[in-house]
Amino acid sequence: MAVKRHSRRFIYVLAAVALVNFVAHLLAYPSLPELVPTHWGASGEVNGYGPRYMALILAALPFLFLLLFRVIPSIDPRREGYERSWGVWRGFVCGFSLYMMAFSWVTEATVFGLIPEGSGLVGSLTFAGLGVLLIALGNYMPRVRQNYTFGVKTPWALADEHNWDRTQRMGGIVSVVWVAAMLALALFAGALGGELLVGLFVALILGGTAWLYLYSYLVFVGRLR
Repeated sequence: MAVKRHSRRFIYVLAAVALVNFVAHLLAYPSLPELVPTHWGASGEVNGYGPRYMALILAALPFLFLLLFRVIPSIDPRREGYERSWGVWRGFVCGFSLYMMAFSWVTEATVFGLIPEGSGLVGSLTFAGLGVLLIALGNYMPRVRQNYTFGVKTPWALADEHNWDRTQRMGGIVSVVWVAAMLALALFAGALGGELLVGLFVALILGGTAWLYLYSYLVFVGRLR
């Protein structure tokens, strides 16, 4: 019950902030052209357009994520894990939600000239924002208790609490490595080609994930103590 009480109160506060953000988008909506930027290349050039209501859909996404975050602790079979590491979960929800609200303004910022086209600023801000979120998450991951939806969830970590703790600590280290790489990608987003940038990003994520699974298994079989 404690998780439900705190979850409801905290999510409602964030939902109020998201509502203010959405109302601000509504105020800016009449000033948008019929077609607005919806996709950017690696060098920052706009390479996709859509109807202006897409800006409102992007602004509504934080509400959908908040609904998901509200439900997850209630349906997880190991919901007591959230109660034991509630501060970490709350920090993640807050950081991710605020990031989504900030990112929702990228269309208006481009239309109104606040983000110069071709500057690579969209890619840089995206990777930098994800990097900051990951480094904060990585710092607190060792405090996350066993659950089925949050953290590094390998079969061996879910089966053993010691393995879970070791895997989350390694997950924190991997997050820091991801951050360093993402910040580097953010700095050179304009110079790198789109295909190379996407390829490096995918390789980074897949490589880190594969290592976490291998590490958890090696702890499970006793190769790492």
